[in-house]
Amino acid sequence: MWSSVLPLLVTISPALLFLPDHTNTQDEHWQDYKYGRQQDSEVPDKKSFCSWKCLLFTLQWPGAFCQSLDEPSLCKIPQNVNNWTIHGLWPLRVRDCCKCWPMFKSDVQDLEAELQEHWPSLLQSHPSFLFWREEWIKHGVCAACVEGMNSPLRYFQLNLKLRAQFDIHKLLEVADISPSCERPYKVTLSSNI
Repeated sequence: MWSSVLPLLVTISPALLFLPDHTNTQDEHWQDYKYGRQQDSEVPDKKSFCSWKCLLFTLQWPGAFCQSLDEPSLCKIPQNVNNWTIHGLWPLRVRDCCKCWPMFKSDVQDLEAELQEHWPSLLQSHPSFLFWREEWIKHGVCAACVEGMNSPLRYFQLNLKLRAQFDIHKLLEVADISPSCERPYKVTLSSNI
């Protein structure tokens, strides 16, 4: 498949983070509701809760995201956003994960300015907090079996740290890719993910 890096490249995944098996320590995280615990009958098999061993950190170019929509007019790029934004941090190959740990605005209020800059919602009809809450419920809760991500605050802090760690422009330069609307690049998809 051939694709122009800009504006057609929607996401780029600079990091696969491999983590040790944390299934032996997960019981510590079931101690109280703060760590996602509900009634035992509501919790899926605890062994499958932390079944993943790898995280995928993904960034996106806002303009390409907007062009990927069926209706690009539904998109909004905040004026302060002029760089790659976070698309998500996802545990890979998750079996079942408890969706029982809610997120509240107060959980991320200390990070809100940074999240608005580096992880905004790009949909007009979708406030950023709603986007973050969906990411937490879909992916963060599954990652919460690891101590460094065992709360919404820690999960989003880690995402912001990863965003600061990766210089996408430098990574593209090293790969001999110059962002351009005119020059196509061959995209190879990995079947390992």
